[in-house]
Amino acid sequence: MFALIARARKDAKALQYINERNYGGFLSVESLGGGRRGEEVIDNLEEILRGPYVPVLLLGEKERGLMDELLPLMRESGKPFYARLLRTKRVRNMRVDELYAHIEEIKARFRLGIEWRNAYALNPENPFGIDINPDYDIYLAIGEGFRKSMREILDVELGENSLVLRKLLNQEVYFSGPNRVAEVSKRLGSPTEVLWRCPCVEDVPLELIISENRGYVEAFARASKAFLERFRGHDVIVPWSGGKDSTAALVLAKEVFGKVTAVYVRMEYEMPLTDDYVERLAKKLGVELIRVDVPMPVERYGMPTHSNRWCTRKKVEALYGVASEFEDPILVVGDRDGESMRRRLKPPVVERKTPFGVFREVMPVKFWSGMMVQLFLLLRGIELHPLYYEGFYRLGCTICPSLAQWEVELLKRRGLEPSPHPESG
Repeated sequence: MFALIARARKDAKALQYINERNYGGFLSVESLGGGRRGEEVIDNLEEILRGPYVPVLLLGEKERGLMDELLPLMRESGKPFYARLLRTKRVRNMRVDELYAHIEEIKARFRLGIEWRNAYALNPENPFGIDINPDYDIYLAIGEGFRKSMREILDVELGENSLVLRKLLNQEVYFSGPNRVAEVSKRLGSPTEVLWRCPCVEDVPLELIISENRGYVEAFARASKAFLERFRGHDVIVPWSGGKDSTAALVLAKEVFGKVTAVYVRMEYEMPLTDDYVERLAKKLGVELIRVDVPMPVERYGMPTHSNRWCTRKKVEALYGVASEFEDPILVVGDRDGESMRRRLKPPVVERKTPFGVFREVMPVKFWSGMMVQLFLLLRGIELHPLYYEGFYRLGCTICPSLAQWEVELLKRRGLEPSPHPESG
């Protein structure tokens, strides 16, 4: 979560309006007390920086001198931060929707911005020049299996641990070292297409990427755990697919609450290797695991389509059925902004009205990138689901209508064929 910082209380009031309207009030909004010189506000800023949330300093053009005074202190804090001068005299002078657009773009910078230091280092200033868009994501292409898939299927050579910028419509730009090496379209319903490639490959050690980003990722983990602390006293349930995002949400919940129940809704056409991964990791983490097997009678309903996702309805009904058995449940889910615009526009806490009752869902990794999730898990000594090392970006069912041709090809080439039986995997 973020702490939005303004100079004066009236400026903070404008930010708080956006916080309530768009983020459910779950960001932190702070005022420096109204002082116009560094010496007048430094104590307030130091107190804010001691807090767990990631700071964002927003000042108007009239406050440029104050910005210059405060930036050294923010750098000395050692925390990730971002500071921006707005084009109006004061924060409160800017139109609400324009101010909201600034916040959304800054949030994207934290998860997308990169600095090249012989490894990819997260930096919202983005000296590497990654395209910043609130609906983009980045992740790491980790594993020899990923490189082999790219080479054999697309004739694209990647170095070890390439960086991938995932743009709209499943279009991806691949970086090896500091070089752009390919752009690939994985658009749904279309053949996978290499738009261009460059034979300029460099390897990047994974250990170096982890080392360069340790402090950054841990800062976001502290912020996410402080956010979760607001929900103590509930029965904590994590809907867990075995994918990286729900796994990160599970680890964070375990670190905060100790007692956590993971619910694995096992669909009939589940991705291979998931059963074993979930069972092994649940034992390692020491969480209670509830598995619910859900049949998928395609002979009755037909294959799932985007306009008829009956499978999703069955999955959420199974989840809420389990949750309804707890006295005071709260669901900790792994939704992230970078997955889709629809998820980005949701606040970090939502209430779901279901036939089983009303459930509150909280999203601790909402503002993280795929790369941040990967690094967080690796920092905790947790291997990713095996299919990520083969080239998958997301996991679902093997008959999911959201599978791109790239993912279908991966399943075929690796011998990981769909299985209709719950006991297989």
